[in-house]
Amino acid sequence: MPPPHSNHYGTNSRYIKNANGFLTSWVGWVYRLAPWVLIIIFLLTGGVFYYTVENLGVDTDTANILSPDLPFRQSNERYTHLFPQYEDTLIIVIEGNVPERIWEGSKQLAAKLEASDTLFKRVYLPQANNFFERYGLMYLSLSELEKTTDSLAQAQPFLGRLTQDPSLGGLLDMLNEVINAKQAGDTNLELQPILGPISQAVESILSGQPNILSWQALMSPDETASSKEQRQFIIAQPRMDFNQILPAGPAIEAVRAFSEELQLDSLHGLQVRITGDVALSHEELESAIAGAKIAGLLAILMTGVLLLLGLRSISLVLATLVTLVIGLILTAGFATVTIGHLNLISTAFAVLYIGLGTAYAIHFCLRYQRLIQAGLGQPEALSVTASEVGTALTLCALTTAIGFYAFIPTDFAGVSELGIIAGTGMFISLALTLTFLPALLRLLPMPSSTRSRGARGKTLSFLSNIPIDYRRQLLGSGLILGLGALILLPQSHFDYNPLNLRNPNSESVSTLLELIDTETIPPLSAIVLASDARKAQQLADQLRQLDTVGTVVTVQDFIPKKQEEKLAIIDEMALLLGPLLGPSEWESKTKTEQKYITLRRFLQTLDNYLASSTPPPSPAAYQLAENFRQLLNRLKQSNLVAQKQLLLTLQHNLLATLPDNLTRLGQSLQAGPISLGTLPPDLRRRWITPAGIQRIEVFPKEGLNINDTTSLRHFVNDIHNLAPSATGALILSFRSGETIVAAFQQAFIYALIAITIVLLFLLRSPRDAILVLIPLLLAGVMLGAAMVILDTPFNFANIIALPLILGIGVDNGIHMVWRVRQAPPKTGNPLQTSTALAVILSALVTVCSFGNLLFASHPGMASMGLLLSVGVALTLLCTLLLLPALLLATQNRFSLAGEKK
Repeated sequence: MPPPHSNHYGTNSRYIKNANGFLTSWVGWVYRLAPWVLIIIFLLTGGVFYYTVENLGVDTDTANILSPDLPFRQSNERYTHLFPQYEDTLIIVIEGNVPERIWEGSKQLAAKLEASDTLFKRVYLPQANNFFERYGLMYLSLSELEKTTDSLAQAQPFLGRLTQDPSLGGLLDMLNEVINAKQAGDTNLELQPILGPISQAVESILSGQPNILSWQALMSPDETASSKEQRQFIIAQPRMDFNQILPAGPAIEAVRAFSEELQLDSLHGLQVRITGDVALSHEELESAIAGAKIAGLLAILMTGVLLLLGLRSISLVLATLVTLVIGLILTAGFATVTIGHLNLISTAFAVLYIGLGTAYAIHFCLRYQRLIQAGLGQPEALSVTASEVGTALTLCALTTAIGFYAFIPTDFAGVSELGIIAGTGMFISLALTLTFLPALLRLLPMPSSTRSRGARGKTLSFLSNIPIDYRRQLLGSGLILGLGALILLPQSHFDYNPLNLRNPNSESVSTLLELIDTETIPPLSAIVLASDARKAQQLADQLRQLDTVGTVVTVQDFIPKKQEEKLAIIDEMALLLGPLLGPSEWESKTKTEQKYITLRRFLQTLDNYLASSTPPPSPAAYQLAENFRQLLNRLKQSNLVAQKQLLLTLQHNLLATLPDNLTRLGQSLQAGPISLGTLPPDLRRRWITPAGIQRIEVFPKEGLNINDTTSLRHFVNDIHNLAPSATGALILSFRSGETIVAAFQQAFIYALIAITIVLLFLLRSPRDAILVLIPLLLAGVMLGAAMVILDTPFNFANIIALPLILGIGVDNGIHMVWRVRQAPPKTGNPLQTSTALAVILSALVTVCSFGNLLFASHPGMASMGLLLSVGVALTLLCTLLLLPALLLATQNRFSLAGEKK
């Protein structure tokens, strides 16, 4: 067996000789006992696989990815302890064109959810409840209430007629009176708001899409107030099982099933949408899982194809893939034993392991293949490979593990756990590469020994000549690019808005964005707690003075102002309308023929009005007359059964909502004074704890762009300067982002220092350590500049790819420097070696395997794919172009005496 190549540059110290000798002996031992080694590892893997499947949990609680000791986490923990009803909630939005159906549908759906106590802990209706049915008028402004009173006073004579005969005939007789009074100048009622909705209801029947008339909208003097009633909310708190991938899956499916059962759908003029923090996380996980499945299949396919093209040997590809799978299982087993679960971030250990672990096997297999092609026997080739590549792989595993372990002391608990798992996974990969892989290769057919590397030499000829022919130009270009990137680097930033990581077309995100744009009080806010009512009022007043703050809401805002004046107006309304709102014993006995005659009589009244009215009638009157003509023509052409059904449908669609509206109006006229004691217990408990601690909700000033980091920082800092323990969605997302950025900065400083120390100690050459780090640092600076140019910020998702890029960059530099120092190529060109080919192949495997995330519909995954692809490409270019140029520039001479391998 030929001895390892001697070192020509003084770095082959005794410890390297000892390491090489140990690896040579180790692989020789493995070769002799290969069948037993394989049996033991396969049995171990099977046992670990079974143990992992039975015991490995999944913690999908996003709150746990950051240290619970962080001040803002502790503030939020205290808040959710005091007000548990705000933790992990679904916001169910019910919308439609008929407020009455929305109101009733909301109450029915809430009742269904409340009855499902195995799926939901709490269900709350903010508006569609008995309290607001009775006291709703008290929450109108004084001018709005007076306007409503005037409108109902004008309609009182006509409503009186209709309440006595709430039938189609009664409605048409009432409309006759309204039109005649309008012609005679006896009323100021506007006909457009009355006739327009009635015309639309009749027209919808003619078109086969019945639309129920909303009497709430008809009696409302303010169209804006009426439009607000076209959306209701249910706040539901599901029971979360964080041991499942989709903790809220059953609860969300129940909401959809109940909505379908209650016919809250588009066929009935309604739409139910789900948003809130739970729904956002649920859909994000669904999107990520779907994207991961596609990306996983493509990764396996593309990894296999690239390995086959690069290794040119089915046996080597098979050995690499089997080693990779066993390594993944053993690493998962380690995670099960040491941590017991995976979180939403540590699940990425598989991606990192594939990207880095595959490279170890590639380097070993390519060197082994090259030695076989040079004429060495299998035992010798395996031993020489271990002595030449094994030490470099050991150094790579150590430095990469340090890069991962550097996250352990940070507050980013999710990546800290990932660091433990992935860092240890590097040593597992190293052990398998030097133990299982040689044993497996012994039993597989040897790669062809007749293949020349000419084709590969031609493929790499351009790259291999650049460092020699254009050394100075490359170094100068690298310096210029580095300086230019440093200028752009300060413009790179972190996106603190987690909404930007989610698919904007998903239901939860699109609904939330619409609510942010259209609701007077948007759903994203900050929360301040006060010890008592006096302190709450004081803090609220101070918060309202801040330039970045808009609306501030406390429980006191549910106590209406000017109550005496409002109650006086409501009492007048009760005197005026009270007799009309009692229970009616009316029963319809009108025959179909009589209804038909009533229709004709009303059309005649309407035609007379259109012919004689001055000024010209509203457009709605003309449209209503045309619709009634078409309706009468259809009745003429129908048989008696069809006529009866059509008239019943017309009566139902025009009058179905009237009784409930009259009932609700009667209840609202019974309103009394409102105080804290009058408020419903569930409403009061959402703002005050039993101990008297009060909740204050703070919303950004209108026009403040929370997507802008500077604006969000000012808002959060302004509130924290006044109330250091403030929490809420906006504060949590911003402070979480700050913590993550700080954690990565801290970890990279730790990693850089530790990796430098290790390189200095093991390479025993400051020059070589610097040569390994320079391309990595340049690639890192250029990556930051590239993200600025591509207008892609760092975010909660893509930043996870940085440890992988760090590991690949360090490994590439170590492999290239080690090869030149320990087994220099005969030509003196490091790009004309199996090591360079292994660097290229492993980088391509990583990019092609995970670069397909670029095309994911999930923006976070797509940005991760972009960062990974660009980062790995830059580290590869710096390793292949800049590092050889640096090696040539810093070396007085290359030894040409070494055997070309």
